[in-house]
Amino acid sequence: MEVSVIIPTYNSARFLIDAIDSVLAQTFKDFEVIVIDDGSTDETESLVLKYGSAVRYIRRENRGVALTRNHGIEESRGKYVAFLDADDAWLPHKLERQLAALRGKNDFRACYSAFSVADDNLRPIAVNRSDRRGSALEDLLLRGNVVATPSTVLCERSLLEVAGGFDPAMSQCADWDMWVRLAALSEFLYLDEVLVKYRRHDGNMSRDASLLERDSILVLEKGFAMSGLPESLRAGRRSAFARNFMVLAGTYFHAGRYVDFARCAVRSVSMDVKQLAYLAEFPLRAMKRSRPRHAV
Repeated sequence: MEVSVIIPTYNSARFLIDAIDSVLAQTFKDFEVIVIDDGSTDETESLVLKYGSAVRYIRRENRGVALTRNHGIEESRGKYVAFLDADDAWLPHKLERQLAALRGKNDFRACYSAFSVADDNLRPIAVNRSDRRGSALEDLLLRGNVVATPSTVLCERSLLEVAGGFDPAMSQCADWDMWVRLAALSEFLYLDEVLVKYRRHDGNMSRDASLLERDSILVLEKGFAMSGLPESLRAGRRSAFARNFMVLAGTYFHAGRYVDFARCAVRSVSMDVKQLAYLAEFPLRAMKRSRPRHAV
């Protein structure tokens, strides 16, 4: 078995068929599909069971997506693990492209790609590309979650086992935290090719800014506390936190929480005066963010 595809799901029956069908339509065929149901109360079970032996269905009590992904890793048998969120979908050549790219590259044991942001009906409306500038670890600590959605990631299962599971203490940044820990063990290979459709809908657009603040700070605290971290990276700790507080300021601004916006903006600038340039451009950035980008 070459690839284990892990699809965690919770009350996502209306999207799940698209996700499963996109895996079964892959041009590369040596894979297993594992749907881990985190205690759904909709028709998820009956829908998945219609696929018969093509999909392995495991139901568990509701404990959150981090532990659900961990359960999938424990149940997996493939050399590689590929994650797919239940509301996303793959393009048919996703696994084939990533496996071919990794072949013969011993320094890379994980791979991710560009993806399209799609509407509720999976119609592409924008493209998200990873603006990589340094190593994966450097970018993840200093510039945020450059890997982004788990649905693009293909990784050696043994690497996930060494890194440990997704942290259940985090509600919004468990994936970013995992990518940091993986990047400390292996470089990530990035394919600048759209291989995934990330579905944007009401369920994944609403984020609790306070939880995001707690989680993102925890990711950076854990990351910069890792043993063996190069001193050149450790020296960027203050600027990394400053950047993160400015991102949080923007999140609070768009949530209409202006006191928290001001608090995080002041904290950011006090840690790194260079953030003033970002703050000065904030009204323009806010306007640009409100405008939809067209897919290419």
